[in-house]
Amino acid sequence: MADITIPKPLNFSFKECLWFLDRNYDDCLYKVTDTSVIKPLLIDGQKVIFELRENAEGMAVELLYNESGGNHADTITAYIHDWLDLERDLSGFYQLLAQHNAFGYMPDEFAGLRLIGIPDVFEAICWCIIGQQINLTFAYKLKRSMVEKYGESIELDGEVHHFFPKPEVLAEATMEDLKNLQFSRQKADYVIHVAKLISTGEFSKQELQALPDREAQLKRLISVRGIGEWTANYVLMKTLKDMNCITIGDTGLNSALDAHGLVKNKKDKAEVRAFFDDFEGWKSYLVIYLWRSLASPDVK
Repeated sequence: MADITIPKPLNFSFKECLWFLDRNYDDCLYKVTDTSVIKPLLIDGQKVIFELRENAEGMAVELLYNESGGNHADTITAYIHDWLDLERDLSGFYQLLAQHNAFGYMPDEFAGLRLIGIPDVFEAICWCIIGQQINLTFAYKLKRSMVEKYGESIELDGEVHHFFPKPEVLAEATMEDLKNLQFSRQKADYVIHVAKLISTGEFSKQELQALPDREAQLKRLISVRGIGEWTANYVLMKTLKDMNCITIGDTGLNSALDAHGLVKNKKDKAEVRAFFDDFEGWKSYLVIYLWRSLASPDVK
């Protein structure tokens, strides 16, 4: 019996979301099975592990571990809604896709895929810094090495479940420590710098949310050492669920634009932005669906 049941919204596919969470990469912060995802979560410093799967009523949440024994149903439900972007009605986006010659196949082929978020701003920024100028396989390797060294973990039924390191812990790391984990000197510097800002309260998700508009949010993010335009857009898209983010310069996005025969000069930021103008209010979702298209046999 489920500990929590969450109704599924329209235009939602748990299978598509599981595929996107997996993609054959070694993510150490959750475990994907054929029918579920197992996610460790810190709630007010207390460790919780839940398993999410589909059932006849919608999605079932089973608590596998609850350190405090408290009732975290509301917090876990809110987290899943944010993580899987369950509150959003995708019908307007699908109408735009259907009207576009190159994207008409997407509402059927990728039906129900959601923008999978990273609710923790520190985790999102660190992931961007780790992934700068390296391939995804090596990026996941670096993340795992950092999480295993600095994050907490629990062994449950023979499986080890990891929690992302707290900023105050990484703030005490040295550059040599991270270099020993195969971080470049620059990446190590950036991660430690951001960890210090967040652990001292000089930067926070709440601060970003309180800013008047996305331009102010982008400016604030880019003012942080180690965060450029790509990272700022990625963080706003994944953490604040800003719907008008374009990860310009992203290798995967460029490959998808090429495969669809779109945008003559991908290095021309103005041209890329102009192409996305037809998807005002859905630019972030178009990025996600273009990434998804790279695994489609129909996209060459």
